[in-house]
Amino acid sequence: MRILMLIQRPQARGAELFASHLGDALIEMGHEVRMITLFEGGFDLPFSGTIHRLNRNSSHRFFDYGAWKAIHQILLNFNPDIVQAMAADTLKFMVFSKIIFGWKGKTVFYNGSVIGRYIRSKPVRLFNQWLYKSISGIVAVSKASQLDFENLFSFRLLHEVIPVGILIPEKISLKAPLPEPVLVHIGGFTFEKNHSELLRVFSALLAIKPESKLLMIGEGPLRRQTEELVEKKGLAHAVSFLGAHPDPFALVPKNAILVLPSKIEGMPAVIGEAFIHRIPVVAYDVGAVSELVVPHQTGWLVPANDSIKMLEAILEITELSENSLSGILDAAEQFARENLELKRVAMQYEGFYSRLLFVDKT
Repeated sequence: MRILMLIQRPQARGAELFASHLGDALIEMGHEVRMITLFEGGFDLPFSGTIHRLNRNSSHRFFDYGAWKAIHQILLNFNPDIVQAMAADTLKFMVFSKIIFGWKGKTVFYNGSVIGRYIRSKPVRLFNQWLYKSISGIVAVSKASQLDFENLFSFRLLHEVIPVGILIPEKISLKAPLPEPVLVHIGGFTFEKNHSELLRVFSALLAIKPESKLLMIGEGPLRRQTEELVEKKGLAHAVSFLGAHPDPFALVPKNAILVLPSKIEGMPAVIGEAFIHRIPVVAYDVGAVSELVVPHQTGWLVPANDSIKMLEAILEITELSENSLSGILDAAEQFARENLELKRVAMQYEGFYSRLLFVDKT
């Protein structure tokens, strides 16, 4: 099977990282996989296959004939069975290229979030409905993502739930524990990740435990704004910006707590990775987070926007006995190994692609 994946740009974001890991897993299974990046980016993607870099201007994302033609040329040479778009912009490029140039191949959209949160007007909904009607099938990362889509649009496609797969390292590498409480956030600096809320919670923690530290790992358009907010709040002595990193948990102390006060989430792979690294998770109950974080079983699930409850959960973890914490970390690790391991997920994708291709033969 030949599979072509479209991603926005080389960046340390969930969709792009997962596409890279999934592509390599499918290659190991005997499939041919290539990738197209639409826009420029400075991150070195962890993908061993061929990457076609279009380096288009992102301001032309609604009309870019040159990009649509370039995609068509790549398809003519590669002749893929499956073309998969990994984010909203890539869906537009894929659909317009196929309609204008009439290329063949089954088209798949990776539904990695809660689409309804981004559609705020009827014209936008109708435009998106037209895009989705033009494709062959959808993979949703969670039941929440699938249900949101099906409530938003009246038509039906082959739409299956396959979770985000994670690489499980042979050896866990974390930094030595620090004496003070350490919060860590791993993710892009975008509005969805809600860094202002993170800083609000951390400020309250500092008032109780003045030696606490906050590590922020990632890059994104709102990084500078977040740095300015840290300065304004007088938190620079306790907050570290560590940038994007190919192995973010190599920067994380063993006694860290992963905190995710997100506004919008699909199924964050970083939660599964924290489970594998035995780092406790405190997260707002948005998107599919509750499909991973079961309160006091695999982590701490907090009602969305309740910063007081989030602070209470963090304090509870810092005061928990080693045995009690180990029990929760054991359950979280077992869940990740049984449900999120990359090869298991890649096999589910293989089955989904095969079902799409089988439709034409029946």
